Amino acid sequence: MSRQEPSIDTAIDTIVRWFKTTYAGPDGFPVYDVDGTTGRPVTGRNLLCEFDDYVPFFWMLGETDFVMKQFTLLESRITAGRILFNRPQIRERKGLGLPGIFRRLCYADSQDYVEIMYGLLELYDLSGNPRFLESAQKLMDIIIRCFYRHGMLRSFRLIPAGPTLSVSDAMSGMLIEIMADLSARSRDSAGTSKWFDYAAECLANWIYSDMFVRYGVFPSVVFEWPWTWFPEIRRRMRSAELAKANTSMAYGLFSMALPPHEHPPAREALDRWVDGLYQYFSTPKCVLMHHPRFNPGDPEGPILSTNFAALDLLCDIYHCFQWEKCRDLAVNITDFFLEYQSPVTGLIPDEPGTSRSYLDANSDFAVSLVKMTEITGSDHYRRAGRKILDGVLTHHRGPFGYFRDVDVNNGEPLNTLVETRFCSLLLKPLLLYRDRMTIYGEDGRWSLFRDR
Repeated sequence: MSRQEPSIDTAIDTIVRWFKTTYAGPDGFPVYDVDGTTGRPVTGRNLLCEFDDYVPFFWMLGETDFVMKQFTLLESRITAGRILFNRPQIRERKGLGLPGIFRRLCYADSQDYVEIMYGLLELYDLSGNPRFLESAQKLMDIIIRCFYRHGMLRSFRLIPAGPTLSVSDAMSGMLIEIMADLSARSRDSAGTSKWFDYAAECLANWIYSDMFVRYGVFPSVVFEWPWTWFPEIRRRMRSAELAKANTSMAYGLFSMALPPHEHPPAREALDRWVDGLYQYFSTPKCVLMHHPRFNPGDPEGPILSTNFAALDLLCDIYHCFQWEKCRDLAVNITDFFLEYQSPVTGLIPDEPGTSRSYLDANSDFAVSLVKMTEITGSDHYRRAGRKILDGVLTHHRGPFGYFRDVDVNNGEPLNTLVETRFCSLLLKPLLLYRDRMTIYGEDGRWSLFRDR
């Protein structure tokens, strides 16, 4: 047993205890955020809409009673068959981003369902329990009924009984991915599935968007008439972002290109999208900027928290299709950020040249480094990931969770906020490194370790 293994076991046990005690909310779901020094909730938000950020890893740890209690609470809401998740504490702060009075509208967001269905499908794959798959199917039925219009999954629906708005976010690529996964898991006796038809139609509309036809990358948002009358909205349609808009839609392409679908338009578009990354998002060192060069305004520099989402996808594409250009870009991204790893803390700043270590980016990058070892055969990536993980356990740890932001040079907290989902997501690298798991093994569970 290595010297570090007991610290990983202790961290896992402590995270589980926090979720069962400190993070337990009044509605039965864990709270979203707490003050890391007092353990008191910061907002009234819960983790229901981040279901996949905690339940699969608790199942992997054998905490099945805890997971089933969470699932039972969720199942009762799905059975009600309504627009489930209007979250006013987020809506008031975020708004629709539309002009004038429209910003104040009360609405439901189709993205609020995404991570719930990811969690249900991951639980089904881990357990084989059909209840998880049936709940995911019911929830997708609700989404299709409430948000699907004219071959697109709309982003917003006015509530309690209003229409959908003519706007679609590229993050709906996650819903395309889920429909592809549902199709693969729930085909009828003839080998067909209604989910495939919905996914293919949505995908076609995004592939034929003006930006993708011209550049090979996806716009962050598509508005339909009458919103295109507004100049500010037309400007937004010319904007693109690396993560999560482009990576989400690319995962939709990727899922449709995989067996059993092997959808030729999806595979061709995925190939073109990777070329678009090189041409419009990459720097001379082949690391990715958050905005492409054709975006209005100056593009920002490379950011770890947006690059690792693309890095995960590039590794997955190489694993499945052996495209060398994906491995080459993944190597360049990884090597670039490892140059900034602190020799003192082992942590990596979210933006090179700054001092902020972002918990989620470091945790997920540690996972990506395991993937890098597997697709390159070089164990130095796993060793670098272990240094990151040791740095997280040592320097991000607070009395009631892992601080979201600390100083990369000395580990001092930059604030005392703890986002509880980042604590459960930390279980991903903890399990990987403790058990020396293989991500791309024969069990086919590599999707569990993706960034979402």
